[in-house]
Amino acid sequence: MSTNISKQKREDLIAKIGQIRTFVSTAPQDENTGNLLTYLSDLEKEVKSKKYGLVFEEHREGIDEILSDNMPVMSEQADLFIDNGGQMNFLIEGDNLAALQNHCA
Repeated sequence: MSTNISKQKREDLIAKIGQIRTFVSTAPQDENTGNLLTYLSDLEKEVKSKKYGLVFEEHREGIDEILSDNMPVMSEQADLFIDNGGQMNFLIEGDNLAALQNHCA
């Protein structure tokens, strides 16, 4: 099973926020330390909240390793050919990045 780097980074940030909170809690308390503790709580809530969107992990996927040594071959399926008046359009099925890199190269 691969490591979820995004989750690991969030957990590291939460741990660092905890260390800063401990340091600030032991410092002489005034308005600034109170504000800082509030800010740290808000920051921790933000880091813990659900995030949606694209995440690009900082490691190579297994397919990247395979593609570095093995070039995929595109094959035409004649039974799916549609005569479009001489215009050529392609439907590429497969890993998007690998397919596009090899088709556009």
